[in-house]
Amino acid sequence: MNGSQVRTARTARRWTQAALATRLGVSQGYVCLLERGARPVPATLAATLDRLLDMAPSTLPACADTTAYNAGAAARALAALGYARFPGRPSRRGRRNPAEVVLRCLRAPDVEARVVEALVWLLVAHADLDWTWLARHVKADDLQNRLGFLVSLAAQTAERQGDAAAAARLVAARVALDRSRLVGEGAFRASMSEAERRWLRQHRSPEAAHWNLLTNLTVADVPDAA
Repeated sequence: MNGSQVRTARTARRWTQAALATRLGVSQGYVCLLERGARPVPATLAATLDRLLDMAPSTLPACADTTAYNAGAAARALAALGYARFPGRPSRRGRRNPAEVVLRCLRAPDVEARVVEALVWLLVAHADLDWTWLARHVKADDLQNRLGFLVSLAAQTAERQGDAAAAARLVAARVALDRSRLVGEGAFRASMSEAERRWLRQHRSPEAAHWNLLTNLTVADVPDAA
């Protein structure tokens, strides 16, 4: 979260700096410094600003020093961001930065098929996420092929939905990730048997083969790619 985002959200609500300062319990001068970028937005204040100004999830602080989500935690995080196919409802209290959610889901050795499908939805719905941050951390964990494949499906989904802005962001992200594509074979499930691996090598899509992933998922299998 940065000062420019705070200023945009404040003016959208037609609040003055003084009005926001009163609600935050700080001085108008401090709000001015935040919005000018002269002071960083502290993490302790970010959640309050998010609640008061109804800010986009992508403005929330993202933490890379986090463990992988298990299937249950992934489902809760995705539901909090608005994914309707998982139990629960969107919640400001439980939601995290979408880029962090993607990273923590992809860090799991075995990512359930329903979570993989949900991640495609997330990348379309929150295509304004911080791609530079996410790309840097997936590369550090050698996860760029997983993400690149999902971004490819997300770009196709956005195009099918007629969301030109999201499609453009996703295509740009796919091109950037392609430059660091790994030659080693990967999968969303590390626990697959050798028989499954052999079958997927023969039946995966050209997109999956390009990203060296053992999966038979295509955009036609994504529930939200109507």
